[in-house]
Amino acid sequence: MFEFDAHFYETKIFIVGKKEYTLGEILKKYLSKNIKGLDEIHHKCKRYVGHLHYPESQEEANSCDELFQGAMIFYTRVDEIISSFPPYNAMNLKTNRLYDLLNEYNWMFDNEPDLKEWDSYERKNPEYNDHFYTRIPLDKVNDPDTMDEILKFNAALKAFATEYLTFIEDLIRVKNVYEPFLELLHSQSKYLDNNETAKVYSDFMEQTQGKLYSYEKLKPSGSITISHTVLKQKESSVLCESYHFSTIGAFLYIELFKGMEQHYLPKKCGYCGKYFLLEISIFSDYCTRPVKDKEGKVCRDVGHRKKYADKVKNDPVWLTYSRAYKAHYARYMKKKMTQAEFQQWADFALDIRERALNEEIEFEEYCEKIKA
Repeated sequence: MFEFDAHFYETKIFIVGKKEYTLGEILKKYLSKNIKGLDEIHHKCKRYVGHLHYPESQEEANSCDELFQGAMIFYTRVDEIISSFPPYNAMNLKTNRLYDLLNEYNWMFDNEPDLKEWDSYERKNPEYNDHFYTRIPLDKVNDPDTMDEILKFNAALKAFATEYLTFIEDLIRVKNVYEPFLELLHSQSKYLDNNETAKVYSDFMEQTQGKLYSYEKLKPSGSITISHTVLKQKESSVLCESYHFSTIGAFLYIELFKGMEQHYLPKKCGYCGKYFLLEISIFSDYCTRPVKDKEGKVCRDVGHRKKYADKVKNDPVWLTYSRAYKAHYARYMKKKMTQAEFQQWADFALDIRERALNEEIEFEEYCEKIKA
């Protein structure tokens, strides 16, 4: 149900026919959205993987309709969550799948409890069941053909429940794995080259190698197949790398790594805390959303000033640089320095500031030289 095809061309992704996304856009949506009660949903998904089956004992038979009714309500809620995320919000996803699956095997169940031999055929054999009662648990089934059908029914239920569990664990992976990985990748406030990216990736993988569950690791779920497709555009055709993804986790993994190659990645704004899409240009720690109560200002304007002020306040190297810059700029404005002399000093100041930050020279020497 959750499988789909995606076609990648440069920094574009085409899904559901010609639905177009920017590389990194879908991952940004998953990072931005918080699902209330996700841990509880995960717990229930795991529970249903083990509990959804034909009743094996009389005790389970007595409560099987209650189990199935609760599961149908639960998965309807999960369907709503799934349909709120791309690319599924652009797809006509099938709903009530558990209801349909149970009705494929409705001959195993009664639509009403305690039906009698003299009850009408229509009551005993409705076209669709709304309820799923049985008085015959698995341990009382003796017919081999019926047993085979029950085993097929159980396998279908397990596959159904596992598919939902995988989706929820993919959501957990985004928050618990992708988010800290991206923070580490962007911690230097610049686009990394291949060697630097490899170092970050290697260090992160080493930190997570002891994790027990797959959704705690930077890896895809499900399966991926690759081919190539020619897509017709308005004025021309393009050759795309085409993937078939069995899960959203498989797609997000490929989108992440293609985003790393192209420098199209989601990043959390250092000012408002919301995610935005970094596109290959000048790196920024801040987005361009308008800042409330600051007319005409965006996070990027306010954030850079705040970041600089924090550095000056908390780091003596930056404080010394700021005071020296103001002093030399004042000299330039009073025409005690030419523009060329001021630019020469500014270039020197940047270089010596970086050397001081890297502890290549002593702080006292730095102070003496930058003030000269």
